[in-house]
Amino acid sequence: MTQDTATRPATNHVEPPADAAFTAIAPAPVLETILDDVAVLVDECVLRVDTDGVSVDAMDPATVAMVSLSVDADAFEAYDAPDEVLRLGIDIERLGDVVGMADADQAVRLAVDLQRRTLHVRVGELAYRLALIDPDAVRSPPDRVDLADQFEATVGLPGREFSRAVAAADMVTDHLEAGVSESDERFYVRADGDTDTVAVDVPAEDCTAFDSGPARSLFSLQYLSAVERAVPTDDTVRLRLGEEAPVEVEFDVADGDGSVRYVVSPRLTRS
Repeated sequence: MTQDTATRPATNHVEPPADAAFTAIAPAPVLETILDDVAVLVDECVLRVDTDGVSVDAMDPATVAMVSLSVDADAFEAYDAPDEVLRLGIDIERLGDVVGMADADQAVRLAVDLQRRTLHVRVGELAYRLALIDPDAVRSPPDRVDLADQFEATVGLPGREFSRAVAAADMVTDHLEAGVSESDERFYVRADGDTDTVAVDVPAEDCTAFDSGPARSLFSLQYLSAVERAVPTDDTVRLRLGEEAPVEVEFDVADGDGSVRYVVSPRLTRS
């Protein structure tokens, strides 16, 4: 008897579909990045697949934070997708468990059987067949919103600096203020708790990019801490900010063949 779960390897009777609607071979780290970066905000998503690559737009249940991810077909070792967009409902945790079985140097083979609504995953000698979710049953991905008119400042800095600022603020309170000081050209984070205060300053000369403008907003650490878990410490993170505006956090993935963008809404009131 075959197994349709992500926790046990299937028997030899589970074979990839001969007429798969989508097939791909990807390095395990690429798939892990895709899944992990989306999983910090949602448990399931709609993966859009076409000839250009794969993409995800998803919003957390509280509609405070959004993630947009795209990875080019060039990031895959092999890639065969239809011209029209294919929408696949994915349980991120279940698929992540399967991909997590792979070693860092292993390739993961994917094949989609639309007739049975299953995703076939092969990791070495292990074969899995996972049930796809009805994409219409997944929270509808939000329309892409152009926030350009709300952003007044752009900052590029090492991911470790962003992570350090968020972690420091989390020690004293559940929110932080992030902004750009135009007078002395620095990106700053400030967090005021009941008794303690944390301030982190990154001067313009320590930033990889710095375009100053009026920017100051208050954010919930619940969401910024989630985003921080996905930020690569050794790569550049691009931030866009404004006055009482969302913050956009963006960085490259898959060796530059993809990118992830998070947008976190500001808190409505200041403490």
